[in-house]
Amino acid sequence: MDSFTINKIAGAILGTFLFLFAIQLVSELIFPEPESHQTGHDEAEAPADGAAPDAAAPVAAAAEIDLPTALASANADTGGKIFKKCAACHSVTAADGNKIGPNLHDVMGRKVASAAGFAYSPAMTSFGGVWTAERLNKYLTSPKEAVPGNKMAFAGLKKITERADVILFLQVNSPKAPPLPVK
Repeated sequence: MDSFTINKIAGAILGTFLFLFAIQLVSELIFPEPESHQTGHDEAEAPADGAAPDAAAPVAAAAEIDLPTALASANADTGGKIFKKCAACHSVTAADGNKIGPNLHDVMGRKVASAAGFAYSPAMTSFGGVWTAERLNKYLTSPKEAVPGNKMAFAGLKKITERADVILFLQVNSPKAPPLPVK
């Protein structure tokens, strides 16, 4: 075997590894891994007497926040920043049309699976109904659990405050939207 053939083989192997590495980098940008560690501000403070904190307290506090309460303190600008996770597949600009996912301009109050020109999965088509804040909240928590068999590969937003910010952002980008629920 001459050196030119060996160089071609080595180049093919190196090119394959570089291609796989590039795919991994792009997929990490599109689908970032959820944070595995809580930040310090999410942790409960220890009582002054040195006893262990009540483990149920943070869970109970988080469970007490309902959607109307979260929406009352939501911020559309923050929702726009969180929506950047969605922007790889969706747009809220009417002129952009559909991407990998349907265009979400005017999604609030719109019939489910009704974006013109988008091929929805049978699961999403049979989901039916209208996109309300409550339905979006449930869907954004875990798309695969809310509509089993749908094509969306997003893991969901676990924090209700993040979901409320995104819902408010979508509300702002939905001129015909019904009012948000209030407490």
